[in-house]
Amino acid sequence: MQLCVSPIVAIITCVVNGAQFVACLYVATQTHGRGVPDRDDPRVVKERFLRVGVACVIAPLITLLSLMTPSGSSTRCGDDEPVVRWLGLWGSWFVSAAIAPLALTMLLFLGPLVTTCLDGYKPLLRPHGELARLKRIRNLLVGPLAEEWVFRGCMCPLLYGAGFSDGASVFISAIVFGSAHIHHRFDAGDPWTAVAVQFTYTSLFGAYSSYLFLRTGLLIGPVLAHTFCNHMGLPDFGGVATHAHAIIVASAYVAGLIGFIVLVTLDAIYRPKLFGSFFWE
Repeated sequence: MQLCVSPIVAIITCVVNGAQFVACLYVATQTHGRGVPDRDDPRVVKERFLRVGVACVIAPLITLLSLMTPSGSSTRCGDDEPVVRWLGLWGSWFVSAAIAPLALTMLLFLGPLVTTCLDGYKPLLRPHGELARLKRIRNLLVGPLAEEWVFRGCMCPLLYGAGFSDGASVFISAIVFGSAHIHHRFDAGDPWTAVAVQFTYTSLFGAYSSYLFLRTGLLIGPVLAHTFCNHMGLPDFGGVATHAHAIIVASAYVAGLIGFIVLVTLDAIYRPKLFGSFFWE
């Protein structure tokens, strides 16, 4: 199978896919007093499991439709590869493509991981009940699987097929991913500063996840990295200085960040053949 599409059609398709993903969450859904859905209402959470499933079915159909759109001489064609490889569903390097991205992500979170080890992991302090269980399913399973499928599996191959460079593909998909997440802040009625922060860190993660997909050629790495990041949450930078082992924790934060930057930079410069991704040449 070849992906033949013009750059402009590829960008429009990515935007449309991002928009339909968000639209599926809101069309004819239950609302609370302010007229927007309460995303933490158990009924809404269950509804949205089904809704993102619908979005995941629609996304590849939109991508397929874009390949049938006449676009003249500007159309480019990607490599002739099996569909499962275009979508990042399978490759003989599946295990290494799962372990390496997760290990790299854990390195980035070295500071929080060391903090957890020093403080002691306290699973009994986690919230219990139906809502807590549903939120864990949403954050650790449904969310990562659905978002990586739509924003990586159905976008990055299309951008590659349109002739975009690695960097351009990462940037475009990251902006679409970040834009598709700012609705959470509007739901909560947060100010524009909070919206900007939400857009920034989700776009940064989107860029990282797109890099993992293009680098490994498979979805498993981005999915595991996404799940791990959702589990860890944003690092508590403010608590470093007041921690009982502040020097150790601060050193772990710095070492993890430097190690992460060095490894990603060296990988981008030397581009070693570690995986079988045809997206990464």
